[in-house]
Parts: sequence; structure tokens; C-alpha cells
Amino acid sequence: MIRLIRKDTLAGLLRSAAIARHEARIARRELAELRNRHRRLISHLARREPAQVVVVPLPAVAGPDQVSPLTILLLALWHQADLEREAFRTWVTEEPSLVAAAELQARAAEAARRDSP
Repeated sequence: MIRLIRKDTLAGLLRSAAIARHEARIARRELAELRNRHRRLISHLARREPAQVVVVPLPAVAGPDQVSPLTILLLALWHQADLEREAFRTWVTEEPSLVAAAELQARAAEAARRDSP
């Protein structure tokens, strides 16, 4: 059976096909980017370097560009706690400086002089 297609119907079909090709190209690009991110994460973890992976739940009603202010606040507090932990770890493990040791000895000598009769 031979069917005649009008010119505007054919144009619509061609437009739909072009849109589908474009969306498929974008989907392939996004999939390649996701695979690249996974590959980098696995590579990073394989090197056994400290990596921080945070899963941030977003509400389903939010659009792709909408992030809850509470999420940003929680991430900021988490980052601050991480910085404080690293600062404390550095402070605990650092070697005492010679100036601080000399100052402590001077204070101890002065305290001993004050306490002696």
C-alpha cells in the first residue's frame, strides 16, 4: 500500500528525528562524563589517598539548579568540622619549637624563684 505524506508532516517527522538524534548525542556525552568520574574515583581510591565522598540528598521537588539552603549549611558545617579536625591533628603531632621550650623553662625557673624562701 502506498501512502502519501504531506510536506508539513514530513518536516515534522524530520524535526522529531533530529531532536531524537540530538538527545541521544547528549545522553552519550553525559554517560561518558559519568564513566569518567567513576574511573577517576576508583583510581583515586586505588591510590589509597584520603578521599572524602559525601552523598547529599536533594528533595525530588527541587530542580537541577535548586539546592536547599539547609544542604549548603550542612556542607559548610561539615567542611568546618573537617578543617578543625585537621588543625587539631596538626597541633597534636607538631614538634615543640625551641622558642616555646625556652619560654617554658624561663617560666619554670621564675616560678621556682618565687616559691623558694
